[in-house]
Amino acid sequence: MINPPILDFNNETNHGTLFDTRDGQSYPVVKIGKQIWLAENFRYLPSIKEKGDKYENSWVYNNDNSYLDKGYGRFYDWNTANNIAPEGWELPNDGDFQELLDFIIKDNDLSDDSKVGNYLKSINGWELCEGIVNTDKYGFNAKPAGFYRNANFYGSSYNANFWSSTTDNKRNNSPWNLNYYNEVLSHNSNFKGFKFSVRLIKDSL
Repeated sequence: MINPPILDFNNETNHGTLFDTRDGQSYPVVKIGKQIWLAENFRYLPSIKEKGDKYENSWVYNNDNSYLDKGYGRFYDWNTANNIAPEGWELPNDGDFQELLDFIIKDNDLSDDSKVGNYLKSINGWELCEGIVNTDKYGFNAKPAGFYRNANFYGSSYNANFWSSTTDNKRNNSPWNLNYYNEVLSHNSNFKGFKFSVRLIKDSL
C-alpha cells in the first residue's frame, strides 16, 4: 500500500512542501488566492507501459537530466498527465487556470489579463525581450521548459506549456501557455500528440 503524500504548509507564509511518498521527491508549493499549486514542474516518473513494444510516457528536455535539477520537470502525454497525481492532488482544468488568472487581475488592480504572465514567470531562465520584466510575484516560478513533439524538443528558454484536464475533443486539448515575448497567460487548442509540462493543484483546501 502506498502512503499518501505529505504536505507541510505554513498558512502564515502561504508556502510549503509536498513530499511524494511514491518516489521520495519533494516539491515547493504555494497558495495563490484560494488555490494551492505546485511551485515547480512535476517530475514523477511513471512506470513504462507496454502495448506490444515498450513505449515512453514522459520525457526530459534533450534527454538531459540536468533539466530536472533546474526545475523544468518532465513532459507528459495528455493521458499520462491525467493519471499521475498523488492522492489529494490533480491536474488543473481550465476553470482552475482561469481562477488563477482572475485572482492576479483583481489582486493587482489590472484592467485586463495582458500583464498576468509577468507575475507567474520565473525571474531567471527566460530569453530576454525588450520591455518584458518577469517578477514571479507569487512564487509560481514558471520556468521556460519548452515542449516535446515528434521526437524533437522545442522552446526551452522561450515558452512554458501546461496541460489542462479540460479537453476539446478526442484529438485536441487547450493547454495554457507563457511566452518570452509577451506578458499573457493564454491558452489555445493543440493536438494531444504534444507533450507538455504538468503543474498540479490541490483538489480541496
